[in-house]
Amino acid sequence: MPKTTVVFQAAEEFGRTRAVLDRAGAAYRAVEPPEPVAAVGVPFLVIPDASRGALYEAVCGGVMLAGQAPYRDPAPDALADLPPAPADAEDVVGRFAISFMGPCVATENAIRLTAQVAGDLGPVLPYLNADLPAAAYAPGRPSLTLMDDDRLVCLYPHRITAARCHEMLDAWRTLEAVRRLVLDVWSRRETIEPSEARTAPPSVLEIYQQTPRINCGACGEPTCMAFAVKLLAGKQEVTHCTPAFEGDHPHRRQGLLEIAERLGR
Repeated sequence: MPKTTVVFQAAEEFGRTRAVLDRAGAAYRAVEPPEPVAAVGVPFLVIPDASRGALYEAVCGGVMLAGQAPYRDPAPDALADLPPAPADAEDVVGRFAISFMGPCVATENAIRLTAQVAGDLGPVLPYLNADLPAAAYAPGRPSLTLMDDDRLVCLYPHRITAARCHEMLDAWRTLEAVRRLVLDVWSRRETIEPSEARTAPPSVLEIYQQTPRINCGACGEPTCMAFAVKLLAGKQEVTHCTPAFEGDHPHRRQGLLEIAERLGR
């Protein structure tokens, strides 16, 4: 039976909806944020189609939803690649509150979201800009855009947007990874010269155009486009493109090295 992920802006709204579903005897499953992502998550509900009438009753009663999207099972290792949490770092981020969640318009079977940030990321953005060569910084807004693997993340002073998240546990992982990145860079700010310079790293398409585009899989990725995405996100090395560095496409080597230099690798 098809199921829907229902996300809430606050724990109170989650509790009110759950109470309505319980009174109606409607089936549902509550998903609590695991400890590693507790700072960025409010429990969400997985509701089968048969329970949508009770959900509608809750919404008519004034419950505020952050959004809905078709439910997908999380990967078993959805939280496996979180970066280490900085020890004793000043918490300039605070808690997150997801204010919007819905299907991703650019990627099928993915979700996008907006999370409000309790703290102020404005002072941190110039340090992130200096420390992350692959990010794009717009000082006028201000905003900083980066790739978290294949997820597109934009940071503003009081909110974060993320696209191409696989499902809600992956969305929590993305927000927590950003939170840890911010805390790490802020804890090292004495060693970083902040930059207000507008930056624009190479796009995925630019990187892809420098690959052999033969999808040989020697780098460990299924396609050259996947390799380009991982390279931009810092999850790959240009030298892993075997055809360019050891094989029949040496003319691609220089272009990839120039991409690596622009990415600060």
